[in-house]
Amino acid sequence: MVTALLDAMPAQVPHRAQGQAMLLVLAPQARSAVDTTQMAYSLRPHELAYFARHQWAETPPQMLQPLLVRTMEATGAFTAVVTPPQTGRISLELRTEIVDLVQDFTADPPVLRLALRATLSDEAANRTIATREWTVRQPMAAKTPAAGVLAGNAALARMLRELAAFVLERTP
Repeated sequence: MVTALLDAMPAQVPHRAQGQAMLLVLAPQARSAVDTTQMAYSLRPHELAYFARHQWAETPPQMLQPLLVRTMEATGAFTAVVTPPQTGRISLELRTEIVDLVQDFTADPPVLRLALRATLSDEAANRTIATREWTVRQPMAAKTPAAGVLAGNAALARMLRELAAFVLERTP
């Protein structure tokens, strides 16, 4: 069995001077089709299959949370970036959901599809600040699981950079 990681960080992250907010990064959610260590691919539209000899080291949400925390810390904008069960003076909350993570072999060239939805909330005011969804179609060098892992990491790094910009644009 070949086990792979989604562990790419963006080369550069938007940066801002530290404010007064503490950011809580909740555990990412995922659709059941991708909330598994099985690596998904598609040979026909509207169908999913899973590789027999290739898998993720952890579920995609488990791999994503530490990357979210490290990316938000790298912005320098928060007094702290924490995860549950942290309590205290949480100012902002970031919820994420992996909507899609599939190696799409119906496209030519094949692509890795990654979609992520994020919601930023102001905990003090008990209101949603903004919600956004990103979809990336990262070209794959070949129709192989390994090429999908490389494309997945490239797509993820790009999406994390865009997510950091989204959060910084909407926070004091």
